[in-house]
Amino acid sequence: MVGSIAKRWKHLSGENNWKDLLDPLDNDLRHYIIHYGEMAQATYDSFNTQKVSKYAGCSLYAKDEFFNRVHLEKGNPFKYRVTKFLYATSQVHISEAFIIKSLSREAWSKESNWMGFVAVSTDEGKAAIGRRDIVIAWRGTIQTLEWFNDFEFNLVSASKILGESGKPKVHQGWYSIYTSDDSRSPYNKNSARDQVM
Repeated sequence: MVGSIAKRWKHLSGENNWKDLLDPLDNDLRHYIIHYGEMAQATYDSFNTQKVSKYAGCSLYAKDEFFNRVHLEKGNPFKYRVTKFLYATSQVHISEAFIIKSLSREAWSKESNWMGFVAVSTDEGKAAIGRRDIVIAWRGTIQTLEWFNDFEFNLVSASKILGESGKPKVHQGWYSIYTSDDSRSPYNKNSARDQVM
């Protein structure tokens, strides 16, 4: 499996619009999709939602132990190391579906939340996947009951980040989280967008 993914990564990534891979679903493509899905799931599994914790809104795990703690190292040929954590804040009022605030007076941050990570494949991971891979994983809504709020949203222009063509619009809360900064915050002196760049 791993050897064929390393050789076929361009095709698996859509080079030929996934021709002959979808019906039936190609086994390598299935592994490829699951691999990236697990990376995204790790942002949810490692997010501290316990408001009584002074680390509410932070990652439960440090960068150097992240993939081990979310069980993506053992038996997984796709090896990565986290190079950066991503943090976000918001300049508009949004529900706590995105920004969770600690009830503790000693909270690690009053205005920012951990949103995800940047990871780069190791040399071993590069051999397994066929290239040096960079993954940017970003979490979304955490609390199940707050999904309702996500369906009632205002759309705002996203032309500053996506360009003018087609007059793109995005969810106001997501846009604020992605582009807001806060000079008071040690985590968000730069917006999440700038941290990724």
